[in-house]
Amino acid sequence: MNEELEKQLESLVGKIHSKEEFDQVRDQLLKRGIETLLNAEMTAHLGFAKGTTAPENNVRNGYSKKTLKTTNGNQRIQIPRDREASFDPVIVPKHQSISQELEDCIQLLYAKGMSNSDIIDFIEHTYGVEYSTSQVSIITNQLLEDIKQWQSRPLEDIYPIIWIDAIHYKIRHEGKVLSKACMIVLGVNVEGQQDILSMSIVENEKASAWMSILDDLRSRGVKDILFLCSDNLPGLDKAIEAIFPTSIRQVCIVHQIRNSLKYVSYKDRRMVVADIKGIYSADNETIALQAFEEFKNNWADKYALAVKSWENNWTNLTAFLNYPKEIRKLIYTTNIIESFNASLRKYTRNKKVFPNDDAALKSIYLAAQNISKKWQKTRFNWGQIYNQLYICFPERLTR
Repeated sequence: MNEELEKQLESLVGKIHSKEEFDQVRDQLLKRGIETLLNAEMTAHLGFAKGTTAPENNVRNGYSKKTLKTTNGNQRIQIPRDREASFDPVIVPKHQSISQELEDCIQLLYAKGMSNSDIIDFIEHTYGVEYSTSQVSIITNQLLEDIKQWQSRPLEDIYPIIWIDAIHYKIRHEGKVLSKACMIVLGVNVEGQQDILSMSIVENEKASAWMSILDDLRSRGVKDILFLCSDNLPGLDKAIEAIFPTSIRQVCIVHQIRNSLKYVSYKDRRMVVADIKGIYSADNETIALQAFEEFKNNWADKYALAVKSWENNWTNLTAFLNYPKEIRKLIYTTNIIESFNASLRKYTRNKKVFPNDDAALKSIYLAAQNISKKWQKTRFNWGQIYNQLYICFPERLTR
C-alpha cells in the first residue's frame, strides 16, 4: 500500500458518520490486510525480501488482479506473481471465495496483528496447511510493523483527562530476566470517547521515561491535557512540568489510602480511615485542610510516615476538590486504567517470561484489542461533564 492510501485510511477512520462510510473503510482495511499477507507469503515463498538481491533465478514479477467474493460484495485485490509462476497463495486459495471466518480475521489484521502461534493455528485450522517457523516470522514481522505504525497514529489536540499507570512483566534482556514496566496512557477526548493513547515498555520508571512518553504524545499532535491522573509515580511531576506544564496533576486517592495504611497497625486502621475520609470527602480544600490537621494531630506521633505522605503530596492529592462532583468522580482515582490492566493480566498471565520487548508489547497489544469493547466507549454523562470543563477552562477548550 502506498503512503497516500495509508493517510487516507487514517483520516477516514476518524471521520465515520454513516453506515456507508463505515462500509467503505471496512472494505479498505480488508483489502489492505489481504494484500499485506499475500506479499508476506511471496517473501516466504521466494526466501528473500523485496528490494534485496535474489539468491536464485526466481523473482517477483508484478501483480495480477483478482475479484474476491466476500460477504459484503466483490473486492478487487492485487496478487503478487513470481517469474516461474510457482506461487500458490494460501490465504486466498485459487478458485475459492473468502470464508466468513477468514474475512472477519483479516479485517482485524491491520488494527491488531497476529502472533506466530495464532497464524499457524489459524491457517492450519482453515486450510489444513502449516507454515514453517521462518515463514511465520516473515509474516508476523511485517504485521508487527503495521501495528507500530498504527500505534504512532496522530492524536487529537486536546484531551481533557488522561490516566497513566504501569503494569510489570518479566522480560528477557541480554541473558537476564528483568522486571520491566509497560507504561499505559488512557485518555478521554473532548467528545467523551476514551481510548488507549500509548503503550511503551521501559526498564525503569523514572522522570526520563515519563518525559519520553509525554513527549511522544506531544509529537503525535497533543497540545494540551487538562487533568493527568496517576498513582504517585516517581519522576512524573518533573516530566509533566517539562512537557505539559499547565496540566493539573491528580494523585489517586485510593492508592494514597492504601499506601498510608501500610504504616498503620490493624487495630488502628478503622479510626485512621475515618479521619482520612474527612479529608477526601470534604466539600472544598479549606475544609479538607481542617480535616488533615485533625488527622495530623491524632496520628503524627504514632504514624509519622503516613501523615508525612499526605503533607508532601497535598497539592496533587487535593486538586480534584476544586471542581464539581461530576469531574471529581472521574479524576480522583485511577480505577478506570487499573480495571483495564486487570483485564490485560487475564490474557497475559500465562506468559511467565517474554523473550524480548517486542514480544511483550505485541502480546499486550493483542490483549488490549480483545478487551477493547470494555474500555473503548463514551463516558457516561459526558455532556454535563464537558459543560463543567468548559466553564472551568473556557480558553483551553476553544483553541
